[in-house]
Amino acid sequence: MKNATLKNSVRSKLFTIIYLVLLVGLIPTSIYSQDYRYINAYMDDFGKNEMFVKKSLMDYSVTIVESQLASRSNAAAGKIIEKLESMNANLRSNNKGFENNTSLRDSFIKMNQKTIVSLLNGSLILNDYEYQSTLSLTEIGVNLNQKEKDLASYFQELKDYEKSKKAFGTQYNMTLKSCNGKNVLEYNALQNVLFYKINVIDQKLTFVITAKDKKGFFDCLNSITVMHQAALAKTTQYNNNFKDNTLNAANIKYSNFINDQKGKFANLFNDYVDEYNALQTLKNSKAPQTNETVANYNQVVRSYNTKKNSFYAVFNTIQTAKKVLYDSWFVTNGTFLKNNGEFENIHTKYAVNN
Repeated sequence: MKNATLKNSVRSKLFTIIYLVLLVGLIPTSIYSQDYRYINAYMDDFGKNEMFVKKSLMDYSVTIVESQLASRSNAAAGKIIEKLESMNANLRSNNKGFENNTSLRDSFIKMNQKTIVSLLNGSLILNDYEYQSTLSLTEIGVNLNQKEKDLASYFQELKDYEKSKKAFGTQYNMTLKSCNGKNVLEYNALQNVLFYKINVIDQKLTFVITAKDKKGFFDCLNSITVMHQAALAKTTQYNNNFKDNTLNAANIKYSNFINDQKGKFANLFNDYVDEYNALQTLKNSKAPQTNETVANYNQVVRSYNTKKNSFYAVFNTIQTAKKVLYDSWFVTNGTFLKNNGEFENIHTKYAVNN
């Protein structure tokens, strides 16, 4: 995850935010052209389309812990886009609405289109730790803020769709199943973003450690402190969103762990880099070699190796424990979705006559 022994794990965890799961094998037959005499029949068929997408979304959401190559992520995104575009094209051609009222259909298409755009611009992808770690902290901050804005924009589109659905149902004296407040997918996405932000900064920390960058190291630790405080504030805000608080607790535990690293190896890293710089100074010195300078050089080499080994003994132990927490978080995330993401049978719950 955050050092050489964990990088493959980071690459293999396809941490693509949960709503990338619109990859479906077959589009329901209900989208094909049909004239409707009764609103109930129209809503039943339309509901199948909506719930088909959402059920596929939830089914895939619980599998995000599976390992996949990064190249497969891009391929999967391409297939998702292809399926959504096909669904939207079929809806435009064959779903004529009810009594020529296409407002519900149009809102659904717009929601799907928002997903396509978000996939194309990468705003829904939350597994680019290594790329982010190569950027400056300022650039990372800009990117993280943009991710959050894109996420808010995406869910606003979903909320707009729910409003359109409610308005459409009211027009025909129908009560349609809809989400009031923060639904499980939005809540899960917000928790995913917290986890992502923590991991991005921690990966940056590993990057500067490898570069023996003291200033970058302490700048990262300060950023982690700020991120930790923000995470605690967010998790407090989310605390009452769901009775199942396991995912919230997992983010608190993980954030605490990342923040506590400072006290365990900050001084060791400082000493290690100071000794490394002293050794480089001696290596680059043009002073004539004497028995005294050779003895001094050998002493600095021994001191450097001791301090380097002391630092990495602690650092690697932390990395091992971190990977356990990291993997555990994914298990908690999947379990949360399984326990809280049930979608009801469309035939009995989607639309009810007033």
